[in-house]
Amino acid sequence: MHKLPSRQVHLDFHTSADCEHVGADFDPGRFARTFRDAHVNSVTVFAKCHHGFSYYPTEVGTQHPHLDFDLLGAQIEALHRHGIRAPIYISVMWDDLAGQQHPEWIAVDREGKLVGRPPLSGKWGWTTMDLASGYRGYFMAQVAEICDRYPADGFFFDICYPLPNYSPQGKAQMLAAGVNPEDAHAAWEFARRNLLAFFDEVSALVRRKLPGEPSIFYNSTVSPRMRETLSTQTHFEIESLPTAGQWGYLHYPVMARQARTYGRDFLGMTGRFHGTWGDFGGLKTRDQLDYECGVILAAGGKISVGDQLHPRGILDPAVYRLIGHAFARVENLEPWLEGATPTAEVAILSLDSANAASEGDNHPPGVQGAAQMLLEMGRQFDILDPAGDFSRYPALLLPDSGALPPALTAKFEDYLASGGRLILSGTSALDAETRRFQLTAIPAAYLEPASTRPCYLRPGSPLPAGSELAADYDYAFYGQAQRVRPAPDAKPWGEMRAALFNRTWAHFVSHQHAPVGELLNTPVAVRNEQVLYFAAPLFAAYREHDYWAYRAMAQSLLEAFLPPPLLKAEAPGWVTFTLHQQPAGEGRPARQILHISAYHPRRTWQRIPHADQSALTAGLRVSVRREEPAQRVYLAPSREKIDYAQDKGYLQIELPPVGVHTVVVIE
Repeated sequence: MHKLPSRQVHLDFHTSADCEHVGADFDPGRFARTFRDAHVNSVTVFAKCHHGFSYYPTEVGTQHPHLDFDLLGAQIEALHRHGIRAPIYISVMWDDLAGQQHPEWIAVDREGKLVGRPPLSGKWGWTTMDLASGYRGYFMAQVAEICDRYPADGFFFDICYPLPNYSPQGKAQMLAAGVNPEDAHAAWEFARRNLLAFFDEVSALVRRKLPGEPSIFYNSTVSPRMRETLSTQTHFEIESLPTAGQWGYLHYPVMARQARTYGRDFLGMTGRFHGTWGDFGGLKTRDQLDYECGVILAAGGKISVGDQLHPRGILDPAVYRLIGHAFARVENLEPWLEGATPTAEVAILSLDSANAASEGDNHPPGVQGAAQMLLEMGRQFDILDPAGDFSRYPALLLPDSGALPPALTAKFEDYLASGGRLILSGTSALDAETRRFQLTAIPAAYLEPASTRPCYLRPGSPLPAGSELAADYDYAFYGQAQRVRPAPDAKPWGEMRAALFNRTWAHFVSHQHAPVGELLNTPVAVRNEQVLYFAAPLFAAYREHDYWAYRAMAQSLLEAFLPPPLLKAEAPGWVTFTLHQQPAGEGRPARQILHISAYHPRRTWQRIPHADQSALTAGLRVSVRREEPAQRVYLAPSREKIDYAQDKGYLQIELPPVGVHTVVVIE
C-alpha cells in the first residue's frame, strides 16, 4: 500500500494574467521553513492552474506572463531540502488559455454551447476541455515534460470527470463507437470509458518516467464509483471543505467510510478558508480546524489542509500559525494513529457504486440518511459497494434502493445462508415487473404503494426505555411508504395509516396535508431472525426531512435486531464516537483507540452552520464492548488516566469534559 504523509497542505495558485509581479517576493528558505515550523510534511505545489498558465519554463505550454523564474522548481528544491514531500498539481480539464488558443478543443454541451464561464461574466467558472480532442496530446506532453525535468514525488491531477462532448467531432466519435448521442446516459457512459482510458494512459506515463512509487491521484473521482479507479491511482483525497457550498459537515464522514474499504491510504481535504477555494482573507478558528482534523482522523484518514498562495509568492503567517497549531496536535497523536484501523459492525450497501449505475458524485439519499442515523446512534459502519466483501460484516443495510441485478441477488442469498443479517427498506430488492421481493428471506409479500403521501406511522411496542416516541400518536411520514403483508412467522412492528386524502387543487385542508385517516393494514416494519424490512423507507426520509421520530423508530428496531453494539454512548447525537483497533507494534501493545468528535454549531442564517466556537462538554459516558479486562485507560497524547469499570462484557468509561476532538486509549 502506498503510504501517505499525514500532515499535508494543498497549495492552490490559480493566478490570472491580471496579476503582476508573480513570485516577486518568493523566498525559498522562508517558504520551506514556514511549512517545517507548521509541522507540515507534504505540500502539493503547482505546475499549471485553471487559467492555463505554467509556473516553470515550459516548451509545451505557456509560462505565466508575469513570472520570470522557475517557481515550481524553486518550491520543490526548497521543500526537499527540509525533508518535505512535494507532489505536483496540474489542472486537467479546466484550462482558459488552451481554450482561447484552441477553441476547437473546448467541450460543447447538448444545447450547442461551449462549456465554461459566460463570456461577459466575472462569475466563477472555467473553460472546460474535451480530453478526446487535440488537448489530450497537449496535456500529455506537459506531464512528460514535468516528469523529465523535476524529481516529482507524485501528481495531483485536478478536474477529472466524465463530460460528454456534443461538438461535431464529439458526436462523430460517439457514432463511430455505436453510441446514440441523443441517449444522455449512453453519452455519459461513453465519456466515462474515455476518461478511464485517459487515466490508464497518464498513469502509465508517470510510472514509466518517474522512479520509485510516485503518488497519483485524479480529483473528482471520489464518488460511489471510486472502485473503478483503483488500478490507476495510489490513494484517495476526499476534497470536502465543510464550509463550502457543495460539501458541508456530513460529506467527508460518509465518503471516508467507503474510501477506507479498499485498503488504500486516503486524505481528508479541508481548507483554512472561511468559505471555499480562493477565499483570500477567509480564515477558520482553531476550534474549527481542530474539529475538522479530528473528524478526518476519526474516520481513518490522513489530513490535507487547503491554502492559496498570494500571487507575489508569500505565505500568510497567520494561516500557518493556525495550521501549525492543528498539525502539532496531530503529530503528537501519531503514535496512536499509526496502523490503527476503524472498526465496523454494519455495512451500508450503495448500489450506485456498481458499474457507473449513477452519474452523480454523491450517494443517494437513502445511503446518506442511513449514514447520518448510524453516526448519531454511535454504530460503527462502513459503506460498501456491491463488489465488496459482505462476509466481513455481521449485518448489511440496503436502504431505499431498487431491484437487484441477478448476481447481486445471489450474493445476498449466500450471505444470508452463511448467517448474516440484512436490513432493507422501501422498494429495495423489489422486482419492478413481478412486484415481488427478490430475496426469499424477506418476511413479507409486497402489495402496493401506500395510498396517500404523507401517510402516518404509529410506533409498535415495546418502546426502548427513555424513548420519546409516543405509542398513541401518529407520526407523519412525508415520503412514499409501501404496503406489505407480513409472513405468518414474521414479527410486525407498528401500524400505518392513510391521510384522509391527498392534497390537490380540489381536495385540501389547512396549510399542509390532511390529518390521519383509516388504517392501511400494513406494519411500519417487519422482521424475522435474519431480515428486518422497513415498509416506510425511513433512511431517505431522514435525509430529506431530518425528523427525529424517523431516527427514533429506526433506532428502536435496529437495537432489537442487531448484535450488541461495539460501543454504547450516553451523549447527544452531535457527539460522534469512532472506535479503532491498533495492532501491537514496536514498544506498544495491541489496543483500542476511541475518537470522540464534538460538533458545536451555532445558530446562523447561513445554509451551512459554522462550528467556529467550542466549549468543553461534560457528563458523557461510553461503554466499549470488551471481554478481556483492560489494564489501563487514558487520554492521548497526555496519558492522563481515566477511571473505568467492567460490567457484562462492556468497559464502562465516565469521560472527563471533552473538547472538539478527544482520543481515549484502552490497553
